[in-house]
Amino acid sequence: MNYLLDKIKEYINDVAYNVKNVFSLKDDLDKIIEKEYKKAFESLHKYGIIEYIENRYKINYKKPKLEILEYVPSLIGGYSQSKNEITFSKKSIERLIDEQLKFLGYKEIKRSISNIQGIKYLNKSYNSTFLYPVYINEKNIRESIAESIIRSTMFHERWHSIDYSILNKLDKDSTIKDRDYLLTILNNRDNLELRATAFEVPMYYLVSGLHEHEKGYIAAYRNMPICREFIDKLEKKNIYTYVHYDLGYCYGNIIVAAYKSSLEKNIYNIIEDIVHLDEKKAIDVIKHYVYNPDKLLHD
Repeated sequence: MNYLLDKIKEYINDVAYNVKNVFSLKDDLDKIIEKEYKKAFESLHKYGIIEYIENRYKINYKKPKLEILEYVPSLIGGYSQSKNEITFSKKSIERLIDEQLKFLGYKEIKRSISNIQGIKYLNKSYNSTFLYPVYINEKNIRESIAESIIRSTMFHERWHSIDYSILNKLDKDSTIKDRDYLLTILNNRDNLELRATAFEVPMYYLVSGLHEHEKGYIAAYRNMPICREFIDKLEKKNIYTYVHYDLGYCYGNIIVAAYKSSLEKNIYNIIEDIVHLDEKKAIDVIKHYVYNPDKLLHD
């Protein structure tokens, strides 16, 4: 009888373990943000990106500081050039986590004691809605989504700090190759967002290990029709806001789809491409692939 009562209690506890509990964060957001901040910096050194940028453009890259705020309207993360500081808004992150949970279809789920991770797909919405993969740990779904959101944003803001380091050096050094061209594209705010978004995507895949698994990088292929539709509409009439985020995300997805498991091996070529990326180049490259998707399998 005691055994039966114990099983009933276990069942009730599982059923009652609802959104409030399952979707609470095991670690608070401050710890997750700090962990991803440290991981991003370590990864940039691990893959030799900081050293490559410093040597190639003769800069002394200064690690940006981190500021965590309770709430900044309409801001997940941001970079301040004057302070050399990356800022995150916790309430905005929490709101986005809730939106992603809704997108995944979670309302009420049973408690899981399993640490097995499976790949699921979240969404990024600019003018278009793109899929991006995430490892979901069923034991703590909310934390998995939080890490994904913060990691992606962290690399976006990190690239801003790299761009401004290059720009500051270009202002002072006329001997750097392609200086005039780089000054032109770096003084265009839209190009800065384009480049940061284009960098964010492959780095998110690389650091998360998603480039090594077909179920991970297949999301990049699934985004190609979305990118084609966006380009078609953009060509007809440019009426969009935040166009350069869409362009950057499409460009970054093409990088992932083209390189897949060889992302790390080609990281210096990828970085050099992004350094020289502007709107015209991005549109040309995106059109080349979305109108000829088979080329992603052969180029």
